Amino acid sequence: MKVSTTLMRAAVVGVMVLALAAGSPALAGDNVIHKGVDVWMTVAGFAKTSFDKEPIPAGFFCADSKPFTGSVVFKGAPLTVNPLHSLGQIDTVVNRLDDATFNDKGEATTRIQLMALSLVSVQPIETSCGAYDVAVSLQGEQPTTTMRIVRKEALGGTYTAPLALNVKAVFTPVAGSKGERREVSRRIELGPGTNSVWTYVSAPQYKGRVRIDTNGDGRPDTALPAASNFLAGVAPAVLKGSVAKPMNVQIGGGGPSCPTPLCPYRSCHCTGWDDDPTYDQPAGDCESSHLHCVWVCVHFPDVECASVQPIGPP
Repeated sequence: MKVSTTLMRAAVVGVMVLALAAGSPALAGDNVIHKGVDVWMTVAGFAKTSFDKEPIPAGFFCADSKPFTGSVVFKGAPLTVNPLHSLGQIDTVVNRLDDATFNDKGEATTRIQLMALSLVSVQPIETSCGAYDVAVSLQGEQPTTTMRIVRKEALGGTYTAPLALNVKAVFTPVAGSKGERREVSRRIELGPGTNSVWTYVSAPQYKGRVRIDTNGDGRPDTALPAASNFLAGVAPAVLKGSVAKPMNVQIGGGGPSCPTPLCPYRSCHCTGWDDDPTYDQPAGDCESSHLHCVWVCVHFPDVECASVQPIGPP
C-alpha cells in the first residue's frame, strides 16, 4: 500500500520518535553537534512489516504450516531501563556515533546506528497453527548509515537520516508454552523520514546514568552516552524568545505531550531509501512493506493543534 504525498505533507505521515523534552536553546552558533542519542516513541498502528517478499517458510510454525506472507502491525513497548521509568514511553533509540562539525555551507554529517528497538504486535497474527503474538527487537551488530545535518539558521535546521537495522521477530503462541515460540531474523532498510527538523538545546533529554535493554531480553545492558546539544524533531523557530509551556494534545486517539505552540505529528520512514537524498526531500509515495512512524513535535505557522484532524492508517 502506498502513502500519498499529499497526506504525508498534510498530516506528516511517512518511518522512526522524538525525545519529547524541549529544553531551552543552547547558545547559537555552536559549530559542532555533539554525538549522542535521539529517542522516540512509535505511533501505534503506524509501524508495519510485511513478509510478502520474504515469506516465512513452510513448517516454521508447525509441521503443516504454510508459508507466511502476511503483515504484522506494531505498537511501541517501552524499553526496559534502569532507573525505572527514566525514559518514559520511549521504545526506539538511535545513536549518533560522531561529533558533526558544520562546514562553511552549514552542512555536517555523522554516522548513525540503531541502539534499541522494542515493538509488539497490535493484535496476534493468525496462522494455520494458531494465533501468535509478535515482538521485535534488534539483533546483533547494527549497520550504520549517514545522517546529514543542515543548519538553516542560528538555532537549528533540517536533517536527513535513512536507517538500516537488523531485527529479530519473536512469535509466541497465544495458547501454549513459551517453549513453542519461534524466531526469525531480518535486515530492514528505511528511507529518510518526513518532517526532519532539529534545534540546539542546553537542557538534557535525560538525566544521570541511564541503562537500556538493547537486545530485547528484558535486562538493561548498555549505558546511554551523555546527553547532546541536539534535539531532533523540534523546529528551532518555536524556541526563540520564550520558554514553552507544556501541554498535551490528543491526535487520532492519543498522542505525546508537546510544549506549546508545538503540535504532535507523525513522522515516518519506509522501505526504500536514497543514500544521498536532497535536503528537505519529502519521503513521497513509498512501498510500505516496512514502515516505522514515530511522534515528533513541530510548529507550523497558522495551524492550531486542535484543528488537526487524524487520518487513517497507511
